[in-house]
Amino acid sequence: MKMPKSRPQPPRPDRRRSIRGSFSWIDHRFLREGFDQGLSRLEKLLYFVLVAVSNQDGVSFYSDARLAELLDIRFPHELEAARNELVARDLIAYEDGIYQVLDLPVGSPRKGRDSSPDRALRSSSSLPPVRRTVLREAASDLESVKQLLERWGWGHR
Repeated sequence: MKMPKSRPQPPRPDRRRSIRGSFSWIDHRFLREGFDQGLSRLEKLLYFVLVAVSNQDGVSFYSDARLAELLDIRFPHELEAARNELVARDLIAYEDGIYQVLDLPVGSPRKGRDSSPDRALRSSSSLPPVRRTVLREAASDLESVKQLLERWGWGHR
């Protein structure tokens, strides 16, 4: 006879979380089905912060300035690039300064990928997710350096 698995007990039962006023959650599918794969660290952090600060409809009224402050972002293009990637992946919507965390798409990114050779030749997204992330981060870092140099007067002679 197979014994049912007992549920693990929390180390601090006196500190169990409870919902007080507002709440948020991250769909387990986000990690289990690979919606996080290929996202940069900043893109994941932006997604998690938007989940944490959104209302029951997934809507956040946090300004870009406040998000940049929370995420320790120095340059607007970094937030814009992270936002654009999350929008492109259909994880969030953004319109007129309002963010919405979307219900995850029905198809898992792991199951729904088109891996045909023709697609690989047509699209830069055929690069492995890690490679795409490295390239995106490198481009972001170069833009940050460029902005710093311009701020210090090195780009205008």
